[in-house]
Amino acid sequence: MSETKPIATQAPPTAKKWDLNSLLAKVLELQDALVAAQESNLLLSAQTRELERMARDSEDLKAELTAQGLLLADKSKENKLLHQELSRVATLLDSKIQEAEELKITLTDVSHQLRTREAERDKLAVMFNEMENETKRALQAAHEALEDNAQRDIGWLRHFKGKPS
Repeated sequence: MSETKPIATQAPPTAKKWDLNSLLAKVLELQDALVAAQESNLLLSAQTRELERMARDSEDLKAELTAQGLLLADKSKENKLLHQELSRVATLLDSKIQEAEELKITLTDVSHQLRTREAERDKLAVMFNEMENETKRALQAAHEALEDNAQRDIGWLRHFKGKPS
């Protein structure tokens, strides 16, 4: 019931018969396809290496950008602190400038008061000298008047004094 078919000796019923030229043409066609596939494989391998290199470069750039981002964040914080410090210093300088302006106004006022006091002092010194001179003249006039009176009085009082010895 079962028939055994030898596989190597019998050809399949639908198989074509190949002649040598068609087989050589088929081998050449397959070799051309193999060379094209190898060229394509080499090109794809080169493109793969290039893409891998680009991926590594991309990762390096990403890491560098991350580091730059962190550095910029640190610089931003530092700049913010510097800005706050500068704002405090500017506020302090503004208050010191205001104080200096107030001191300048006070100094101008005190200088004016000093000049007024010096002028008043000079006037009082002149008035005092005039009063002193008037007092001296009045005393001198009174003294001269007393001397004149004394000399006049001596003339009539001498009769009562006795003779000088």
